[in-house]
Amino acid sequence: MVGDGAVEYPGRGLAIGRDGDGVPFFSYWLTGRSAASQARELVVREREIIVRDTSGGAVDDLRHYTAATRGDDWVIVGNGTQVGELAAARARQPDLQVALRGLTYEPDPPIRTPRITVGATLTSAGLKDVVIGAARPYDGAPELTEHPSLYAARIAPGTALTTTTYAGTADNVVVNGHPEVTAIALPWSAITDNLWQSLQPSLRVAAITVRLDTSTFTEAARARTR
Repeated sequence: MVGDGAVEYPGRGLAIGRDGDGVPFFSYWLTGRSAASQARELVVREREIIVRDTSGGAVDDLRHYTAATRGDDWVIVGNGTQVGELAAARARQPDLQVALRGLTYEPDPPIRTPRITVGATLTSAGLKDVVIGAARPYDGAPELTEHPSLYAARIAPGTALTTTTYAGTADNVVVNGHPEVTAIALPWSAITDNLWQSLQPSLRVAAITVRLDTSTFTEAARARTR
């Protein structure tokens, strides 16, 4: 299940899939350890979701970015500036699995946070050609980047593809970025609250779930912010 609480510090996470009734959705969530990371909010616009600073401080591309963008028949979600870059490159490189190979992890040593991304084609029947992947440091040789990904031509009801940037604790950050398939037991409208409750209260920043069989993000979104 998305956000099952098994990981204390997931960093940022995303999921895309269909609930048990077949409704297509994506979820995105943020946690943070520092005051700067926690001073953020999600701003939902018709075709973009922005992670915005709430402290009045300087903009930082690693913390403040477009987390989701969509067209009439596609959507891209991720944890950084690659979302806008991949959206702009769709015309010349529509294969997201190939496009993801041009990314590297975030320039934040020694952690080397993965860039996690998901994209899909939106149709009247739901989702197709769904790709979820990461640009993460290669285990054993972190100066190199590896690109684990999953592709699904279709997604069955009650199923989602998901990943997070981390998989450890706030004191022991473990790099993740490995995509997984998970079961979805809740309707899309209940996922955000369930996800929010699964996150450590001291680390929560924001979470959102958006229904994707609509024409804009603002038509059907459920969000929580600290």
